[in-house]
Amino acid sequence: MAFYLRKHFKTGPLRLNLSKSGLGLSAGVTGARLGLGPKGAYVHGGRHGLYYRKYAPKGGGHAGSGQERREARFFVDTGLTYKAPVGSQGQEAPPAPVLKGQKGLATLLLLLGLVLAAVWFAGREGPMLVGGMVFLSGGVMLNMQHQRQRERSEDCRRRMAAGLKDREAPAQLIREHQACQLKEAYRRWLDFHVFVLFQDAFYEDPDYITAEELAQLESQLSLPASLLTKLKAASFAGFLDELLEDHLISHEEEQQLDLVQNSLRLSNDDIPAERHMIRQLCTFRDMMEAPLEAIEADIPLKRNELCYFQTEGRLLKEKIVHQYQRQGVVHKEIGYDIDMEGRIYLSSHRILIVGRGSRSYDIKRILDTTLSLEDHTLQLVLDGRKNPLFFSTPDLAAFAARLERIRTS
Repeated sequence: MAFYLRKHFKTGPLRLNLSKSGLGLSAGVTGARLGLGPKGAYVHGGRHGLYYRKYAPKGGGHAGSGQERREARFFVDTGLTYKAPVGSQGQEAPPAPVLKGQKGLATLLLLLGLVLAAVWFAGREGPMLVGGMVFLSGGVMLNMQHQRQRERSEDCRRRMAAGLKDREAPAQLIREHQACQLKEAYRRWLDFHVFVLFQDAFYEDPDYITAEELAQLESQLSLPASLLTKLKAASFAGFLDELLEDHLISHEEEQQLDLVQNSLRLSNDDIPAERHMIRQLCTFRDMMEAPLEAIEADIPLKRNELCYFQTEGRLLKEKIVHQYQRQGVVHKEIGYDIDMEGRIYLSSHRILIVGRGSRSYDIKRILDTTLSLEDHTLQLVLDGRKNPLFFSTPDLAAFAARLERIRTS
């Protein structure tokens, strides 16, 4: 299961997006989406901080040229946002073992046998014929054994899949899996796929397969412990992705995630990016639910103005990192540059950033917001302003939640 965060939920008449793919409507598959945003149609793809945004070619052209100017825009990370305390790379499912077994040796013997047979045919030397027949016979036998082992492995995998689909007793399926007689290479292939099947069934219905039964299966597998940990971590990431598909993490879902993690015997170090994501979203949820309480600002405010949040941060602006032309298309790599750095304040009326000078933005002008937990930015679209604002702070989720709470209060 892929790990991709795209979220939106209503905050009054406006919408708060949690997405790497920007503002607007979008549709597509996990990890790659086609949409309409403020800069036109775009294709967005990538995961865990490795991402791009490619805008569709725009019409226009040079005056009087009569030629259409096509442009493709790619978003790249320039390293100027506040990064998460853990790496942004989430869990990827490790590849399944290749079901080769004895096929490679069988192929080699068959080739040697054919070569010796050809030499015998050319020179009529008896030993060459005998050697060729021996190699050919050995190759045929090994190939037959490979086919039998492969068919037995695939039959067992299909049996496990059908049994889990029909909700047969997991203990019986585990016994059948263990009883399947296979050589080591085929056993590893089968163990990998069966463990994945059992994990999927466990996530779909924890009441059907218990954590104890999953642990029992795990103890019987011939897979390395490191591979099993990666499989469990990737499945946990997929389960988190499913929970985040349409809504935030509720208190019940937070407890469920903790229960699943404990059931799989995964430590926080096994899933650092996922745990960071969970903490950020839970912070956002808690801050959205908490009532607004004024705090004492360390700067003078206007009369009747209350401060609700303050933090250090940066105001960013987009810039062209690299530009080149290829096959008539202008390619632009777009990244961030620091526009201003200092203290950021959220008050009852405005967003104020104070550094070398100060800037103020009326909260009532905000039309839409995009919170990206992966590139660690909060994008604001303001009424009457052509370009969006990009903020980055160490406590971005809390900053975004307090802002939304002020907007909707």
